[in-house]
Amino acid sequence: MAISFIQPIQENKLRMAFNNDVIRFKSDSVLVPGFAVITGLTGIAPRLYPAPDGTFFINLMPYISSLINTRSFNDTLQPNINGSNPNSFIYPFSDGTILQASVKFSITFVDGTIESVTQSLTWLAAVQQIESYVLLDKTKTYLLAPFKIGTADRNMIKYWQGYPFDIPFYTPGTSITFKNETNLLDATFTTPTPAFRLVLSNGDDDETLENILPLADGFNKLKIDGRQCEFVINKVPYKCGMYLKWINPMGGYSYWLFEETHSIDRSSKQLGELDRDINSPEYAFNRAAQIGKDSQDTIRIVAELLTDNERRTVETILDSPKIYLFTGQPYSRNDFRNWVEVTLKTTSARIKNAKRPITNFALDIELPQRYTQTL
Repeated sequence: MAISFIQPIQENKLRMAFNNDVIRFKSDSVLVPGFAVITGLTGIAPRLYPAPDGTFFINLMPYISSLINTRSFNDTLQPNINGSNPNSFIYPFSDGTILQASVKFSITFVDGTIESVTQSLTWLAAVQQIESYVLLDKTKTYLLAPFKIGTADRNMIKYWQGYPFDIPFYTPGTSITFKNETNLLDATFTTPTPAFRLVLSNGDDDETLENILPLADGFNKLKIDGRQCEFVINKVPYKCGMYLKWINPMGGYSYWLFEETHSIDRSSKQLGELDRDINSPEYAFNRAAQIGKDSQDTIRIVAELLTDNERRTVETILDSPKIYLFTGQPYSRNDFRNWVEVTLKTTSARIKNAKRPITNFALDIELPQRYTQTL
């Protein structure tokens, strides 16, 4: 007697926590199944009852999505970079990004006997769309950012000098080697957790990853551990602009420097008034006292002349649940307090046009409500 899965459970699959994760299973026993219990997920042990044909069904997504998001997508990374220590550029990122569990599927029959099977499963705090779904293998290494068009293991990212920047990864190993095929230099790092962030810079240009792994201006092609997994870093000289980061669909943070040609609009509204019509006219200033105002700023930001792969990165901000605006100073040491959470006010944007390439994005970002003087 044994439990079998009606659809392959794919134990080597790197699962998406925010997509449906449907499991169907049954026993080949001639005994009548009474119920099934799934354990191994902290604090959760759902009980299932069989369909008439004796099969069981569960969608793990509601359970996993609630368990994996332990930090509400907040970013409190505090890099402490030492240019002579390679591992000072590596920081754990598994908390809130990766969930690994030995999930036990047990069937209890009406006579009290029990069958069970355990599967080792791994989830990433990520989501994919049906039309662009890619099966990821948990035994391979991935950069947690949008893939280049037409690939499932290659990425292109843009890095602006003078600003905080990091690259998030998933890897099953305990060390990782990057080789820059542009200048033939390499560096090896110890990986403390399956998901980690490789910090290129915290803004201070005196201490950057380039102390360990130099980058050429422009495009740098890097290979990981000599395998096919590779990515391109486009190193861009410093320029002014509005610098944002946000959670992308792969569960990592993406960065982008929007053009300096931004605009800021401020809107305000009255909170109301209090009746003060209690004096004779000669002693009254007004018949009512104003309570005060609500006030909020909206920034119109623009990304111009994007390539298809750059557009692929920027458009992910439209679905992001967490967006930050950089408020620190370029070419200075910065930390998580130099970022403020903002809201994307834009509710729609054209991301594809068959007649001509879309190379520009204009988005409205709403800053936190301003503090005002009120009664």
